[in-house]
Amino acid sequence: MAQPQKWINEKGNAPVTGVALRSLQSRLAAVQHYLPLAALNYQDDIEYIHRLRIWIRRADAAFDTYGELLPELRAAWIVKQLRRIRRATNEARDADVFALRLSTDKSSTAASLLKHVREHRRVTQQPVVEVYERLTRHSGRFGRRIKKLLKRVRLRGTRSKSKEPTYREWAVEHLRPLFENFLEAGAGDLENTERLHQFRIAGKKLRYATELLSGAFDSRLRDVTYEFLETLQDKLGTINDHASALTRISNWNDENGNEERHRYLAEMRCDEQKQLDLARQHFTEWWSVEQQTKTRAAFQETLNAVSDLK
Repeated sequence: MAQPQKWINEKGNAPVTGVALRSLQSRLAAVQHYLPLAALNYQDDIEYIHRLRIWIRRADAAFDTYGELLPELRAAWIVKQLRRIRRATNEARDADVFALRLSTDKSSTAASLLKHVREHRRVTQQPVVEVYERLTRHSGRFGRRIKKLLKRVRLRGTRSKSKEPTYREWAVEHLRPLFENFLEAGAGDLENTERLHQFRIAGKKLRYATELLSGAFDSRLRDVTYEFLETLQDKLGTINDHASALTRISNWNDENGNEERHRYLAEMRCDEQKQLDLARQHFTEWWSVEQQTKTRAAFQETLNAVSDLK
């Protein structure tokens, strides 16, 4: 399989059902490509798990965007399996990230801890293998269900009685509420951990939807809006990485009975907390009232411009 492409490059006046079919097809094909690699060849490249998780998010975004065109029960089954795969990879991905960090420290204590983390990583692979085997037994049930779903992409409900929308019309309709939800989430108290988490999720949803829908418009949606979203996600991702690292370190500290490794983990935890506090401070300074105002104005300008193209 060629390298999957995140961008959907279609003409704005194309019928939406054809674009939806090709968009879903590309996302689900990428998931099917990386699932066996993540399950059976994970030792060759730790990125297999990571890429699988990213393409599951992209597939989720495609279902959110085009769900109205799909048979409800069939779509719900596929979405359920995607989320089951992602849950099965959670611990494996955490172990990969922690092992990667420890591998950069050449101390004997880090090497000792790394050995235990790698042993744990082998254990965390079992849920990944199990979900892969479950979905591919019976001559590839997952793949068959995907093929049947894709054959049923069409207008449904009241839309089936009207003229088929274009890709651009559909994109305007579905991007605007995502923009509004994102801006609303960003206007809250982001010192609150849960609010910050919700803002990050809103940003991710908007980012993955932009990958699906930007082809309907001129280049500014991709070049300006998406670039901003990447910057935002990098900053929020840094915060999330440090917060996740603190949780991992605490879990390993609780399970660790070696005094030397205990001290090492305590020092690591202290360092992570400092980095987390610094990352949050940098984000707060960057996401100022002025930045929020500029962002809202830029997004509204983009939305108004693309609406004019309808």
